[in-house]
Amino acid sequence: MKLYYSISGHGFGHISRSGSIIKRLLNEDFIEEIHLVSTRISFIDFQHTKLKLKSLKLDVGIAQKDSLSIDLESTKEELIQFEKTKSEILKEETKYCKEHQISLILTDSSSFPITLAMEVGIPSIFIGNFTWDFIYRNYAKSDSYFGNLSEQLEVEYGFATEALVLPFQCPMPNFLEKTNIGLVGRKPTLTKALARKQFGFNDETTYILLSFGAYGLEGHTLQTKNLPKNIQLVAYGVPGIQKEGILVPEVTHYPDLVTAVDFVCTKPGYGILAECYYAKTPILYTDRGDFSEYLYLVNALELYFRSAYLNLEKIISCEFEEVLRYLTTVDGMTPKSELKIDGEEDVVRHLLEYI
Repeated sequence: MKLYYSISGHGFGHISRSGSIIKRLLNEDFIEEIHLVSTRISFIDFQHTKLKLKSLKLDVGIAQKDSLSIDLESTKEELIQFEKTKSEILKEETKYCKEHQISLILTDSSSFPITLAMEVGIPSIFIGNFTWDFIYRNYAKSDSYFGNLSEQLEVEYGFATEALVLPFQCPMPNFLEKTNIGLVGRKPTLTKALARKQFGFNDETTYILLSFGAYGLEGHTLQTKNLPKNIQLVAYGVPGIQKEGILVPEVTHYPDLVTAVDFVCTKPGYGILAECYYAKTPILYTDRGDFSEYLYLVNALELYFRSAYLNLEKIISCEFEEVLRYLTTVDGMTPKSELKIDGEEDVVRHLLEYI
């Protein structure tokens, strides 16, 4: 079986989780090739003779000024430009799929590859916890363009052969077939004790990892001088992060750093939530702008995680002590429910049905 796997370039969450799926699929004998199509291929930290990488944009997502700010005007401009090139991309990718004898298309989470699959005449599988029609519909209140686009995308999603829906799901279109699968995400390779030893962490210090994904903390200066001596902020790969007062360790596998720290401070996103769940690391979460997925992720945080809200002003001023005291109470440290895990195995089982 030869797969064409399209992964959204919006943030790191899509490429992180689908990268985990791809890594698992490459171990299967029935998989001959996987053609990974994304603008985030540089995120993939593994190689395989069956894995082919193609840098191509098949969705726009949302333009952002930083991790916490949505740029609607730029988003609209990019969407209009993408619309102008869609016909040519469809023609080129149809030819590509036929030349490489692709038998199935997977998409996380654009609707365009579903249209491509119909053009090629092969099945398509949606993988994700939200669809872009749901995200864009929220912005119709500001511009009718987004409402019209949302209706168009909803129709496109409906032509998928099936949908494999991840935890933290948002309202979705009526798929022909829909299955809820387990959590997909990168897992630590070390125990907490070994991870802390590897990064040189001591037991007298509370380590807080700042995780703000692809868009960083541009324009914000953290007042690290306000931190007590027993709290150390940690960061890795955060665009725009300052060096003063921040520990930036060498990292070979990010989930091991997530495991090593005591808390993760982040804006809610699927990727970091999944990694924190597998690492069993509590979360301090803040706002992320007007993004419809946010409320569903917050609901998940309250149900499945040891978590607490902290507004951006307190993060910038480094006022962590009060929220940390709460998280060490019984209420703060007890998740209400557990998630189904190992969604990668669910994907393998579903793909076997297409042989």
